[in-house]
Amino acid sequence: MLESLYTNFIREYIWHWNLEITNRLIMIKYIVNIWESITTILTGMGVTWSHMWNIRRDNVTLQYPEERWPRPERDIGFDQENYNVIRSRLHVDIDDCIGCLKCERVCPVDCIKIETVKVEKGTDIPDIQHTGNTSKGTKKALLVQRFDIDMTECCYCNLCTYPCPEECIFMTGGPNSHKHPIDYEFSQYDRGDMIYRFAKEVSEEKMAEVVGKNN
Repeated sequence: MLESLYTNFIREYIWHWNLEITNRLIMIKYIVNIWESITTILTGMGVTWSHMWNIRRDNVTLQYPEERWPRPERDIGFDQENYNVIRSRLHVDIDDCIGCLKCERVCPVDCIKIETVKVEKGTDIPDIQHTGNTSKGTKKALLVQRFDIDMTECCYCNLCTYPCPEECIFMTGGPNSHKHPIDYEFSQYDRGDMIYRFAKEVSEEKMAEVVGKNN
């Protein structure tokens, strides 16, 4: 009987003792978690505040596009003057365009739109700033009323530049740098501003007068 009571006492004591130890461990772990949370927050905030404090001195923000990093010169391993490796914005020297429509026909996405009217071959028309001859000496028999390129649809395949007999349409930069510097940063807020109109602006009255004289 005494042995049974002693055994039960020991079991209850050990159980309470283990429970007390378990509660202490839980409390210690709880306090440790709180401490780690506080130290982690303080460490993170310390990094944040150090950056905020030093930002006035070490300002690395670039106000693009008003400010731009200098573009490094690239070396592609060979002379790019003989090979057009540039994929940038299309440009047209409208004074050299003869209105043959070859670039418009070859475009796989139909982003080029050209309209022409017949004029006297090789004749200058000062009223509308039309030159009768190209820089290569070709006499122009057509007046380009409209030459639009929608760069939102352009796939930069460069196919339109190859069939041009006067080489008046090209991608800026690269081997064409002497004609026009590279222009690859031409994003706009309005999609309509991505349609480039290269034909010279002429009033409808003057255009009707020119067309009437040549018909």
